[in-house]
Amino acid sequence: MAAEDAQAAVAAPEENLSQENLTGASCGKGPDAVSGCPDATPCGEGADTEAGKTPGVGASEAAASSGIAGATGTAGGVSVGAPDATGAGEAAGEGSDAAEAQQAEPTPEERELAENNALAEVFDDVRRQSSDSQLVVPSRWVELGLVPGHMTSDEFEMLVYEYLEDYRRNHKDEIAAEKAERARKASSIRSATRAVGVPPKIPNRRLKQIEEDEKATAQKAAREASEAEAGKAVAGDDAKAASGEAVASDGASASRQSAGDADASVALESSQVAAESTSSVRAEAMDTFAPHASEAASAAPVEPSKDGAASDDDPFAGLKLPEGYKLVELEGEYVLVPDEDAAPVKKEIHCEHIVTLVGQHSYYLYDSDLMTKNYAHWAFLAAEDNPLATFVDCVREDGRIYPRPFAAEDLANPPFHMSKSKVEDTWAELQKSGGYPDIERCEASNGDVYFFSTLYMDRTLAESLAEYRSVERLSNV
Repeated sequence: MAAEDAQAAVAAPEENLSQENLTGASCGKGPDAVSGCPDATPCGEGADTEAGKTPGVGASEAAASSGIAGATGTAGGVSVGAPDATGAGEAAGEGSDAAEAQQAEPTPEERELAENNALAEVFDDVRRQSSDSQLVVPSRWVELGLVPGHMTSDEFEMLVYEYLEDYRRNHKDEIAAEKAERARKASSIRSATRAVGVPPKIPNRRLKQIEEDEKATAQKAAREASEAEAGKAVAGDDAKAASGEAVASDGASASRQSAGDADASVALESSQVAAESTSSVRAEAMDTFAPHASEAASAAPVEPSKDGAASDDDPFAGLKLPEGYKLVELEGEYVLVPDEDAAPVKKEIHCEHIVTLVGQHSYYLYDSDLMTKNYAHWAFLAAEDNPLATFVDCVREDGRIYPRPFAAEDLANPPFHMSKSKVEDTWAELQKSGGYPDIERCEASNGDVYFFSTLYMDRTLAESLAEYRSVERLSNV
């Protein structure tokens, strides 16, 4: 009976082996609900006495032989344990995995370096995308593998946003001064405030003044030419008088020869200086586009001495390579390439002109030095996929800034990519909503469709500007 119960205990899952179950296995019976003992009779009193065994010992041996982890028995009131080699091996394996995980966990310094370089790469990518007229969304960083290994995508997204917010807060005076300077430059741009058309004729008095100025200029040129002819005649008479004098002595001739040699020497030195200046400028230009590339391109391979050290005539002796790069010979020339074996280098973070636009579901980034504010705003509206808001904003924006009516065909350009039918559907939706009474429509004589806002211009100005853009401007080219 005891052996069968012990085998049943081995077949049960290990996590079900509670202290009560293991205690009950010593007698081969289930625990009593009242006393907690497998039998109302205490162990050792009338329990298993077969084959002259001490009560409780047989059950303990059976449990130990079956490999139950932590199985216990009682022998004369003393607890007896049977260790499990399998459980010990699993515990050792778990401890090894925990140790490896602890070793793989990056240190605070490694975390800081990884986050710093990830931020630098993110802002570099924003600049590249802005130069291609594209906004950047956080989901792009996962696709490019820019998220540090110890962070989730959401954590890194918040890190980028908080870093930019901290930068703006710490440099708010500089940012305000730059915005004021840009506003000052923008205010100097003049724009039309009335109907435009063919410019008025030039007044006759202005034409008369132009003719008088041209006549005076011609008279002055003729007078200067006659004075120059008179000067040449006087110079010819002086030359004839000088030819009648005696020939100069040999000493004077030698002096002239030495003077000629001196002039030749000066000319030679000047050409040498010019050549050196040209080579210096070329070297500086190479350094500008690839640091130390000018030295590396003309250098020869290093010739180590017998003891393994670099020789005295090492051309790379004074060369300082950028951190994280090495020289490699490719097709007979030495070039700088990233050194994969080098220790990670902390990159500089440049986010001076990175701007964020917060939308309903995400935020967008761009560089204000490479993308205009207006285009970024339009790209933001297009990305948010709200045609009505995009339509109204574009019409009002053109009327406020320039002012001018907004051509329907402009919505077909990037970043909107709206078809004619989409524009007409949006216009119909706008009229149906009744929430934008200032938006109106007009057409040029050739049928081109324009929209304008009465907040910034009346219909007469809008129609005049539309006609000029679609018809008159082309006829004046």
